[in-house]
Amino acid sequence: MSSRSPPPSALHPEDRPDPADETGPWLAVAVAAALCWVVLVLFERRLLVVGSSPWALVRSAYSLLVAPLVAATCYQDDRVRSAVGAGVGRARWLYVGVALLFPPVIGLYLAHRRLFTAPGGEER
Repeated sequence: MSSRSPPPSALHPEDRPDPADETGPWLAVAVAAALCWVVLVLFERRLLVVGSSPWALVRSAYSLLVAPLVAATCYQDDRVRSAVGAGVGRARWLYVGVALLFPPVIGLYLAHRRLFTAPGGEER
């Protein structure tokens, strides 16, 4: 690597020598965020008065912050897995779309990933 070439972190993901550089803790983040979403929804439904300021804050938090976080981490996890040939294919978009409304769908994504995708990436 010459002194003028950019560091690997500045390269486009497809230009990096090893796609494993982006594996990251995507599933851990997605599962933690989905659990947070469930807790916030239960908290909102059981303890808060509809129309109050705390209700609006909690509802905004789980619908505008937590749900998109789960969808983004699900997408990122499958994108990285697809780079090594082990993604779930076009079903990724279904999981990401549903995760925007119901983040616990990450459990189905994990089951699909584990049960229907072989280690080499082909469907079982």
